[in-house]
Amino acid sequence: MRRLLNLLILFVLGVASTARAEQKVELARLSADVLALQNQVRQLEKTFNERIDGIRSLVEQLNDEVGKSSLVLAKITATLDSRASGDTATLQAILKEVKELASRMDDTNTRLSALAQQVAEMKVQTKPIAQRAFQTPPDAANAPISPDQIFSEAYNDLIQGNFDLAIQGFNMFLANFPTNEKADDAQYNIGEAFYNDKKFSQSIAAFGKVINEYSTGDKVASALFKRGLAALALKQKDAAVADFKILLSRYATSPEADLAKAELTKLGIDPAKVTAKPIKK
Repeated sequence: MRRLLNLLILFVLGVASTARAEQKVELARLSADVLALQNQVRQLEKTFNERIDGIRSLVEQLNDEVGKSSLVLAKITATLDSRASGDTATLQAILKEVKELASRMDDTNTRLSALAQQVAEMKVQTKPIAQRAFQTPPDAANAPISPDQIFSEAYNDLIQGNFDLAIQGFNMFLANFPTNEKADDAQYNIGEAFYNDKKFSQSIAAFGKVINEYSTGDKVASALFKRGLAALALKQKDAAVADFKILLSRYATSPEADLAKAELTKLGIDPAKVTAKPIKK
C-alpha cells in the first residue's frame, strides 16, 4: 500500500510536466491494484459466505471500501482529463484525494490481514470434534466408562472453550457418579462453563448448587466469589455485595477473600465494615 501512496504522490506532483500517456499508465497501475483487492475480497466472500456473521459483515465492509476507492479513481481520472492547465489548486485537490484514497486502502489491507487471521483461527476451531466417552451408548462388550475419563474430557472441553460439551460432560458425570469426590468440582465447573460463555443467569444457578448442595466441599468460597462476579455482570449489585460479604465472613483466610475485598473496594464499600447476611438458597 505504501508503494501505491509513493507512486501517486510523485505522479500528482509531476502532473504539470508529465505527458498524459504516462498519467494514464500510473492510473492503470492503480486501477489494477484496486482490481486485485476486489478479487481478493470476492474470493474470500465466495469461499466463506456460509461462515459466521462477523466475517460476512467484514467482507461487506471491505467490498464497500473497495467500491469507494474505485469511485475516487474515476473522479481523479475525470479531473485530469478535463483539466486545461496544471493550476496549483487543482493539483492540491487531487493530492488530497490521493492521500485519502491511500489511507483507505491501507485500512483495507489491515482489515484483510485481520480477516485472514480470523479465517485461520476459524479453520482450527472447525476441526471435527471427536466423540466423547459420555456420548458412547452403553455396550456390554465394552468396559464401563470411568468417572475420571468423563471428568477429564469435560474439563478439557472447558479449557478449550467447548462450553456446551463441557456442561454435558459434567452433567453426565454427576448423573452417574453423584457421590464421587469430584462431584463438587464438576458442579463448580458447570458454573464456570456458563460464566465463560457469558450465560450469567445459568452460572449463578450452577454456583448456587455448589454453595447449597456441597457446603462441606472445598469449592464454596470459589463459588461465592464467581457467583458475585456473575451478579455484577448482570448489574445485580446488592446480590454481588451479599456474596462477597459472606465470603469475607466465613472464608476470611481463603485466596478468594482477598479478591472479594478488591471487588468491594471498587464498589465503594469498606471491607473492614462487612457484616454478612445468611446465604440465599
